[in-house]
Amino acid sequence: MPTVHRAYGLRFVVYVDDHPPAHVHVVGASGEAKIDLGVEEGRPSLLWARGLDRATLRRAMLEVMAQRDLLLAAWQRIHGPVPEERHVMKRDWIDTQIDAAMKRGTRKFTREPHAVSARYDARSARVKVELSNGCTFAFPARALQGLSDATDGQLAKIELSPLGAGLHWPLLDADFTVSGLLMGIFGTRAWMAREMARRAGATSSPAKAAAARRNGRKGGRPRRTRGERAA
Repeated sequence: MPTVHRAYGLRFVVYVDDHPPAHVHVVGASGEAKIDLGVEEGRPSLLWARGLDRATLRRAMLEVMAQRDLLLAAWQRIHGPVPEERHVMKRDWIDTQIDAAMKRGTRKFTREPHAVSARYDARSARVKVELSNGCTFAFPARALQGLSDATDGQLAKIELSPLGAGLHWPLLDADFTVSGLLMGIFGTRAWMAREMARRAGATSSPAKAAAARRNGRKGGRPRRTRGERAA
């Protein structure tokens, strides 16, 4: 459930393939912003923004301030507990951040590649993403956290975030960052660790599998002799 809150026509998203510090992505019809929830500094801060006007950014920041406990709880449900500090938050403090955040957003999305299209190919069960720099990459859709049981119809309905920084499956309420998918991050750290352990446990070499079958026909794995144990 990456969409953790909605207000003023904005989606407040916690991506499962994202990383600390605790933050939310604010997605509107024409732009995006990233807001740190202020776990380390004790108050939210606007990290970058692009495509959203000043009035919308101010509303988003005020909403994060008002719903900070809810948003932080959502982050912790997805990514685990985080230590926290608190300071008094003043509303006029928001205005000092907006200009700098808009500049950072412009720099970010003029220098870094972002998605310009994404489509699901049912034959290969992969999502193919075209980037702004002309490169294309693909990934197995059902390998993503929460998408293993999704139908082709659900997977085929993909939306790009306004700036191409994320992919959204509205029928599944699933969101993933393009940067994370490029790095092969398909879920939270805890989920990725469990998946790696599960796959390692389920994998055996052909030689080991053949040896296990031979031992089974002989009544089990042969015992080691006393001399072998001593050696």
